[in-house]
Amino acid sequence: MIRLYKDKWIRWGSIILMAIAFRFLLDVVYSLIYRQYPLFQPFRTYLYTILIVGLVFESIYQVNRFNDTKFKWADNPRKRFFLQWFTSLGIGFFFIEGIRWLVVILFMEISYVRLLDEVIIMVYIFIGSTTLVLIDLSMFLLEKWRFSLAELERFKKENAEFRFESLRSQLNPHFLFNSLNTLSSLIYENQEKAEIFIRELADVYRYILEFRDHELVKVSKELEMVRSYIYLVQLRFDQNLEIDVNIGTKAGDLMIAPMTMQMLIENAIKHNIISKKKPLTIRIYDEDNYLVIENNMQKKETKEYSSNVGLKNIQSRYGFLTNDKVEVLESEEVFKVKIPLI
Repeated sequence: MIRLYKDKWIRWGSIILMAIAFRFLLDVVYSLIYRQYPLFQPFRTYLYTILIVGLVFESIYQVNRFNDTKFKWADNPRKRFFLQWFTSLGIGFFFIEGIRWLVVILFMEISYVRLLDEVIIMVYIFIGSTTLVLIDLSMFLLEKWRFSLAELERFKKENAEFRFESLRSQLNPHFLFNSLNTLSSLIYENQEKAEIFIRELADVYRYILEFRDHELVKVSKELEMVRSYIYLVQLRFDQNLEIDVNIGTKAGDLMIAPMTMQMLIENAIKHNIISKKKPLTIRIYDEDNYLVIENNMQKKETKEYSSNVGLKNIQSRYGFLTNDKVEVLESEEVFKVKIPLI
């Protein structure tokens, strides 16, 4: 109840109302069992009940505040539920039964004990404690549900941006212009290569159209498209761009978000110098259930336009697909991105 009772006025107002309800319901049960039992008890009886219930609730509140720092609901809901339940029961029995019997022994003379009365009080304590813990659990689940809805909406938006960015990165005028220029020169120089170039270009677009709406695809399937893409860019940059792919069979059977590899290759090409004096080397390999894409660092002085959506969306997308995070490692010599394989 800590989320609801941080305001002391709300907390104590609720305590008074629950204490009155607890006392009245207890008196109703007693009046039904014992004919001579008066339904309406003296005012001091209600004050005593409010004091005891206040001690119980304030103790539970303080213990739950401590639990919220050490044993959070989000970390382990089951453990927190049982811990809070047993704690609430213990506090309830200690104050309601313990203090009550202390008062009875010290200030009252009794000749016998009604076992039924004690059972009724213990049942009330059990029901009250369980209800409070269930309310707290319900509030936690409600908050988590609302958070999940908000995250789902954000994911839908970012997923749409990711698909748009993936498509834009392939269909942008620069890519088409460079591809058509390369094709134009190949038609006159080497028609056989031109034919292969057209097939590889078609394979890239076929993959985009087929898998752009999929959440996951096999690494081996993604590699088929990436090899076509590599062929296209290496024809453009010739010996100035080297892309080395070394992915094992086991990793090939795991899953990856579509277009991830291509976008990271394109990102390396976009932001680095590629020339005879400064050739760019991109390595793609698997390591401990991660797909690693790394390149030597030689940043362009004049940066090309970038929406900065690609890498952020890859990280955000994987946040929904797996608990393992996308790792971005940058040094003066190497830029490396590690993608978790699913």
